[in-house]
Amino acid sequence: MSVLTALITGANRGLGLETARQLLEKDVQVVLTCRDAVKGQTAVQQLREVSPHISFLPLDISRPEQISAVADQIEQQYGHLDILINNAAITHAGTAPLPAVRMSNTIMQTNIEDIKAVFDVNVWGTLQLTQALLPLLQKSTAGRIINLSSELGSIQLQADATSPVYHVKKFAYNSSKTMVNLLTVYLQEALRDTNVRAYTISPGWVKTDMGTAAAFLEIPEGAKIIVQAALEDVPTNRFFTHQWQEIPW
Repeated sequence: MSVLTALITGANRGLGLETARQLLEKDVQVVLTCRDAVKGQTAVQQLREVSPHISFLPLDISRPEQISAVADQIEQQYGHLDILINNAAITHAGTAPLPAVRMSNTIMQTNIEDIKAVFDVNVWGTLQLTQALLPLLQKSTAGRIINLSSELGSIQLQADATSPVYHVKKFAYNSSKTMVNLLTVYLQEALRDTNVRAYTISPGWVKTDMGTAAAFLEIPEGAKIIVQAALEDVPTNRFFTHQWQEIPW
């Protein structure tokens, strides 16, 4: 049986790093990517204690030239790609401290350039990378695209005053995740008759730098569902969070 190869974006810390660790423990070969080369190499050195099948490529998904370079490198080194985990994301690009706006509606205060900056990473970068790597995923016997989203991107939950996330209205981030959900729905239809499957997964509220210490899930628990979606036969066309709880689109 051939070794699977996975590429993870934004994997130098948090969920990306833990997902890489769990995949390595399952004998998957992992290509770790992130914007900061020093942090990326440090993460790789840490993960080499788990498995030698780990490598690093610098990648800022908001920069098309870096996306092209990574696609070329994967093709030259592996000839195909089995798993793409679109984990890289930012919550905001403004100057206001995040805790000050975490629980408030930011639609009237968010600068349009900040919204564009969030979309450049969370949406357009994710889309461009997926398009660039799709030919390599199609060379896999069972390619997987895992798009990390959030309950905050659910339009139904955002419109329901009784939902637990109703009051968390960070417009740039939430709407970018709504777009990631739509991107996945379109990918699922476009890839329906191919060997590649696309999933939207929310790891839940996890104790990362983004989720803060107030979150109720530990990082390994949040990463578990990502690894399961990458390796197991799980349902498509549905939006799941931790422990496979379904979320409305």
